[in-house]
Amino acid sequence: MKVLMINTNYLEDNGISTFIIGNCKLLTKEGITMSIVAPNYVDSEIKRDLSKSGIKLYEIPLRFSHPVKYFYRLFVTIKKGNFDIVHVNGNSGSMLLEIMASCLAGVKVRIAHSHNTKTSHPLLNNIMNPFLELLVTQRFACNNAAGKWLFGNREFWVIKNGLDLEKYRYKKETKGEENKIILGNVGRFNYQKNQGFLIDLIKQLNSRFNMLLIGNGDNFDSLRKKVNESNLDDKVEFTGTVNNVCDYLNKMDIFLLPSRFEGQPYSVIEALANGLPILISNTVSREIKLTGHMAFISIDKPDKWQEKLEKFDYRKYRMKRVKISSENIRVLKEKGYDLKTNAKNMLKLYNKFIQI
Repeated sequence: MKVLMINTNYLEDNGISTFIIGNCKLLTKEGITMSIVAPNYVDSEIKRDLSKSGIKLYEIPLRFSHPVKYFYRLFVTIKKGNFDIVHVNGNSGSMLLEIMASCLAGVKVRIAHSHNTKTSHPLLNNIMNPFLELLVTQRFACNNAAGKWLFGNREFWVIKNGLDLEKYRYKKETKGEENKIILGNVGRFNYQKNQGFLIDLIKQLNSRFNMLLIGNGDNFDSLRKKVNESNLDDKVEFTGTVNNVCDYLNKMDIFLLPSRFEGQPYSVIEALANGLPILISNTVSREIKLTGHMAFISIDKPDKWQEKLEKFDYRKYRMKRVKISSENIRVLKEKGYDLKTNAKNMLKLYNKFIQI
């Protein structure tokens, strides 16, 4: 079986990329020939990792700047590859580009995989979605909310955002200053993830609180400028893109996710496995509430975030965190968030689809 995974977002340190790369590695070990299309020039470290794992990478960095050229090159790539399945991962009806190219190239199994509950381009989504439905053969979603948002009442399969959970098990950190509290966030710096909210929040918190921001993206420079202009350089640390997120999670005392919209964020699964308490925007689907120690608060009420953070008993929680991490990993495995189990379930669906 030959499968092509397509990322409609950049192949880098983000949730969809985590899904694609993790599953490609495991399915390759199952004897499936896996390839990936990325709409960007991919970091050399990711390239080496994919090559080492036996995964073919095609870089077509034209999707956002020259969609017609992108479509043609994608069509040629798919046609030459003679793939049995094309599995497109994205957030909206714009996946029509990849599904249409697959259809014209003669691919019989064409999967659209919804990873979010909203799009930054609603008009484009509304125009393209009906045509997507005409050409797609199967539908996946990261959870029910993401599936219903993009596919409505049509049939879809939920493929949960599984992880190598043991990798994120909490390893007790020796705190430099016991009275310091590290707030943390992991994600692409963009409108959706809304890290600017966190900068405004840290301004209002007392000197006990510091902020650790992990990731990169379009808003990275503007956020750093905002921190500098607010004289918060000694309170906010930017790490950029990292390949050892779990080490940084170990340093945090609480995880914050003020996203304007989300599907099933990997960063929350990682934080839960690490035993972190979590404050999350109430715009995120409640399906992500997989364990305890999580509170949903409106981003329109920053005072409530401040109140919650200042009243939380961090010292007491630190004493229980090793146990909480272990319990969360057990619960996450039971609820279907183990990467190996999910990859095997997806392979069963692949086999079912090609036999239809």
